[in-house]
Amino acid sequence: SARVDRQAERDFFFIEDGGWDSHKGVENALYTKFGEVNYALEEFVAELKAQGTFDNVVIVTHSDFARTLTPNSNAGTDHGWSGIQMVISGAVKGGLINQYPRLAEGSEMDAGRGRLIPRYPLEGMMMPVAEWMGMEPSQASQVFPNIGRFNSSHLITKETLFK
Repeated sequence: SARVDRQAERDFFFIEDGGWDSHKGVENALYTKFGEVNYALEEFVAELKAQGTFDNVVIVTHSDFARTLTPNSNAGTDHGWSGIQMVISGAVKGGLINQYPRLAEGSEMDAGRGRLIPRYPLEGMMMPVAEWMGMEPSQASQVFPNIGRFNSSHLITKETLFK
């Protein structure tokens, strides 16, 4: 109802959740953090469904870096490059969109010490979300200046992601 009062067609909210930089004790840290995120998403989605707005909201996860697969000397992990992101909504088709990486040290995607090379760009996931929010496809290179550097087969279409 606040959106109606403000005459806003779409809203964008950013939530930051620290504590993921687990250079030591990664197992306990992840157990706690995953539990917190799971609980928060369950509660938020339940409220959206209760209000009848789940189809009108898109939740996107993002991180500025990932973690290595192999532990360091403090039973933690170091900064990596490839990560898993989620898009959650009643408007999303669901399922796995891109190929899930082989999470193994020494795999074809491992650049050393379990640092995985990303197969898909973040722009590939964000472009259909931006279109869902109202971006015209002709504006893609302005909104995502690096989009032209990627093979188009690594980009997700709005029709692939959304119902």
